[in-house]
Amino acid sequence: MRDYFSRLLLALILVLTAGCSMVKLGYDQADLVVRWWFSRQLDLNSSQKAWLKHELQRYHAWHRQTQLPGYGDLVAVVARQSEGDVTPGQTCDNIDAAAEQVDILLKQAVPTLAGLARQLEPAQIQHLQRRFAEEDREWREKWLEGSADQRIRRRADDWEERAESYYGRLTREQKNFILRAVRESSWQPQLSWERRMIRQQNIIATLEKIQTQRLSQSAAEEEIQSLIERSMRPSDSRFLTMQQNLQKEACTNLAGLHQLTSAEQRARAQKKLLTYERDFRQLAAKRP
Repeated sequence: MRDYFSRLLLALILVLTAGCSMVKLGYDQADLVVRWWFSRQLDLNSSQKAWLKHELQRYHAWHRQTQLPGYGDLVAVVARQSEGDVTPGQTCDNIDAAAEQVDILLKQAVPTLAGLARQLEPAQIQHLQRRFAEEDREWREKWLEGSADQRIRRRADDWEERAESYYGRLTREQKNFILRAVRESSWQPQLSWERRMIRQQNIIATLEKIQTQRLSQSAAEEEIQSLIERSMRPSDSRFLTMQQNLQKEACTNLAGLHQLTSAEQRARAQKKLLTYERDFRQLAAKRP
């Protein structure tokens, strides 16, 4: 459910969904992952890579000192709740708390994103367009081509894989619950494709404006902030309605699946979450 901007910044907190053994190992390499991603998307030159390395090191230090303790607090709440049944309201509160963390990450990243955008050349923006086209082919193949049943099965498989990383092997009843939830989902692949295209067009248009008009740092930051807001909070009522419906369904479905879990599955999930909490707190206390 995260878009282009979320993905590039959440590389700094991939540990939220990584295996427990990878939390500490992965976090210290997060800025390297982000640099690699930017370089691949934009074909950065050596000067740009050096500048971005310095910026991301500062961003990473800020993130370690100010954000990781909050992650530990949030995971602790989820771990405590996982002992019993979880309500849709509790799940929504946790999703909202995570979304607030993403908003903080995005706001903090605006100066870096703007600074990088000001350094781009036309050929690099064209390179990004080609990368979009490559990714779009993969997206279409997975979510627009084939039958509706095949697409439903792919979504169900993705959800089952994520759930089993916490609960262990799912029962037939739990898998049927997931399949039914996916079948009844408000997600519309064609509408998501349209929104995807608009986001990409907005990104390219913003980068071209910053580049061709040689905007100042402050003006570029305003453009990037506006772009993020349009991307994360669509004005088109069709997109907004689907986004809101999907969040409501996520709250209900995540709570519903948890209610079907056994004591053993809940204990397994709680153990993993408590390991995350411990690692977040240890990482926060570690000197960079």
